[in-house]
Amino acid sequence: SNYTAEEDEDTSNYTAEQMSSLRYIMITKRRSDLLDETRQLILGDQANHSIMMFNTSFSYAVLDGFYHFKKEYGKAKSPELKFDELLAYTYILQEYDVWMHDNEGGMDGMVKDLAGMWKRLLKNDDDKLGIDAEYTRPGVMQLLVDFKKKVEDNYSEPPFKFNFQ
Repeated sequence: SNYTAEEDEDTSNYTAEQMSSLRYIMITKRRSDLLDETRQLILGDQANHSIMMFNTSFSYAVLDGFYHFKKEYGKAKSPELKFDELLAYTYILQEYDVWMHDNEGGMDGMVKDLAGMWKRLLKNDDDKLGIDAEYTRPGVMQLLVDFKKKVEDNYSEPPFKFNFQ
């Protein structure tokens, strides 16, 4: 028979330790909308296709899109809106990560800028960012640690550096 172990896995008996290793990010209506908009921005015409094709030209689109994003991000007045925008952008960039290893260079500046945007933003306390300390802050920190590892594991000249802390 054709089935995967995942389908049979009983999730009712996870230990407290297993549960405590999970990270959650609370997704508000605005964050959900921004995730959709950012997906459209980054994927362009392919955003609604069930089969997507990626090649080196995708990295050019990502790079162009980043400068557009940065301009819009600069217009956001509140740290709360900046947080939601940056979260959506970083999440989608990590989700569609072909640009990290299939590019003609020039992506290191974008990665460095993105890290700097996070570094400045995270100086705000949770209230200013509109996030909770229990779930969203640790969830986002883990997302950024994962993003850093993923991007820095890819070859780039000069090397990718995502120093968000």
